[in-house]
Amino acid sequence: MRKGAVLTLTLDSDRPVILPKSYNHVLQGFFYANIDRLLSEFLHQSGFIYEGRKFKLFTFSKIGYSSLEKRGDILKLIPPLVIHFASPFLKLTESLLKEVLKKQSLKLGSNYVFLSQIHAREYNPQKEVSVRCLSPITVYRTPAGSKRFEYFTPYQEDFYKLLKSNLLKKYHLVYGKKYEGGIEISPVKIENSYRKKVVFKGTLVEAWEGTYNIRTGEDMMCIALYAGLGVKNSAGFGMVEPC
Repeated sequence: MRKGAVLTLTLDSDRPVILPKSYNHVLQGFFYANIDRLLSEFLHQSGFIYEGRKFKLFTFSKIGYSSLEKRGDILKLIPPLVIHFASPFLKLTESLLKEVLKKQSLKLGSNYVFLSQIHAREYNPQKEVSVRCLSPITVYRTPAGSKRFEYFTPYQEDFYKLLKSNLLKKYHLVYGKKYEGGIEISPVKIENSYRKKVVFKGTLVEAWEGTYNIRTGEDMMCIALYAGLGVKNSAGFGMVEPC
């Protein structure tokens, strides 16, 4: 069975790191800049195609920090910074690991940082796992005749239906076959305060954090853990870890 990997990067600097409040696009650019050029171009331009839709098959967390100051839409983060990155596509995590290890400095937005630690790990997937969000989950539908997204919340049944449908597509891309088992996803802890609004490249994205229970086969559990839940995973949404 093919598995993925999770990388945990600790970035440091001798000065605060200045980022916009909605920094997902900055982090996405950081990862594209620190993997093999041909692989980066493939993911950025096309990625993996399923039924006409593009999948990048990676996800990443929000940034962890020592302390934070907010100045309007600008964040002043005090290092060290901790970022998690995951993919079921091992060539991708291996490329990121290789690239960041050979560089003396890394550019994060307009900031220069250096890698102080990196840790690679694999999960030992179980058939039932409770997970917590490292980045918020988003799922939506575009109603017929409309250009606006209809976002769903974890209080709605369609939220979980769309999560399952999305996992089935990722499974087919990774394993090359249809998934024949069951998938059950249910909320463990959700609160209204877990609703997040993130601007990504000019689009306002509604997403939800929280704790959820997943019951499925071990190979499908790998997809949830390494590829993320919901959509826009490569934009920094839907990364989860066992809790």
